[in-house]
Amino acid sequence: MIKHYLTIGAFAAVAGLYAQADVTLTVDDRNNKTKTAIKFKGQFNNWADVSAFDDGTNGDATANDNIWSLKVAGVADGTYEWGATDQDGAWLTTGSPNYKFTVASGAVTGQMEIVIPKSKPTHPVIFTIRDLSKKETSIKLKGSMFSWSAKDMFDNGTNGDTTAGDNVWTLKSDIEEGSWEWGIENQCGWKLVGSNRQYTVAVGGAVSGDVSYKIPALSTPINVTFRVYMGDVILNSAGLYVAGNFQDAIAGKSLCNWSKDTLRLTDANNDDVYELTVSMSPGNYAYKYFNGRGGDIDGEKGDFKTGGCGSDNGLGGFNRTIDLSNATADVMVNIYKYDSCVVYIPLNVGVKKSNAVFNGIYPNPATSSANVSFTKKNMAHTVELLDISGKVVAKNTYAAGVNFGTIMKPSAGTYFVKVVAADGASATSTLVFE
Repeated sequence: MIKHYLTIGAFAAVAGLYAQADVTLTVDDRNNKTKTAIKFKGQFNNWADVSAFDDGTNGDATANDNIWSLKVAGVADGTYEWGATDQDGAWLTTGSPNYKFTVASGAVTGQMEIVIPKSKPTHPVIFTIRDLSKKETSIKLKGSMFSWSAKDMFDNGTNGDTTAGDNVWTLKSDIEEGSWEWGIENQCGWKLVGSNRQYTVAVGGAVSGDVSYKIPALSTPINVTFRVYMGDVILNSAGLYVAGNFQDAIAGKSLCNWSKDTLRLTDANNDDVYELTVSMSPGNYAYKYFNGRGGDIDGEKGDFKTGGCGSDNGLGGFNRTIDLSNATADVMVNIYKYDSCVVYIPLNVGVKKSNAVFNGIYPNPATSSANVSFTKKNMAHTVELLDISGKVVAKNTYAAGVNFGTIMKPSAGTYFVKVVAADGASATSTLVFE
């Protein structure tokens, strides 16, 4: 039989590889005696919340002494960051980086205790949010005075709110003397426009600075019809959707921007052109189409910036863009081919619609110029010439009483002619310059 012997020195070296120690973390709230629950988290447990104790058990020395304790057993050698939160979820290491302790050969050094300093006097402060959009269904206030934990605001006539349902959201809270900053969020995320609001509670309780905010009213909505041609694409069984940063501007609905499975387009005419009309406030927006409910995995991947109908999305991809900032009438978005900036014009639709606004384009094909004969001769007309990507290359306006408009050749190729009458009626057809 072969015998193996391990010297004392070798045993110690091996044991050192697996050195562990019990670590007791504490939060000392004897200065204020206001904490009713403490949770620790850190690298020692992959940042999971673990409840602390002030009941004389689980490593706590004395029950109800306002020193909250947690004994972490068998911590291996290494350096660990950690922190703690209170019953409101407030992070208790405010103003400092995460605390650290080190276990080395079973010995523990570093920061293992949080001592909460004595609080300054508090005074009542009333925060108000006036929702001029009249759309918000939930508002929370977050600020440095709460360690950026979220506090519910109210529009139900309680908790300091004066009148229920008047779109004035209120939060009344006792705030320590000092200077603070804050903002708001709704169910979709951060709602404050611009920099955080700031205010000061002076010694004695006088409040100065901003403790109120107005959510802007929506401008008069217009109907916007999104359209996309899907004839070259296999339609996902879950449907086709449009999403963008316009969704929060849709009248009468509380939608989150970029909700990618909310606004579904349909093909009512069975012509592979899918449409959806929404009533929304004018503005400058980004959007994309999503072939399925999977979100980004089903979204368009085209380079819309190079194509001329979009821009970078800041995440390594592209969005379509549309500027409706000055729109005062209903808008029909160009029918783009899915995942492309190429404008699609259904041939049978182009002729039929043109009959209501103009009689035709002649000659077509043309060599140097072409004429558009208006149907509504008692109205002013605007004529746009668009290239195949949908970019406007020429635009002219004609006064009421003018019977026709002239389109000059920019270069050889196929173009789209869009005519808009003063009453808002519009039509588009094709024109070829040889």
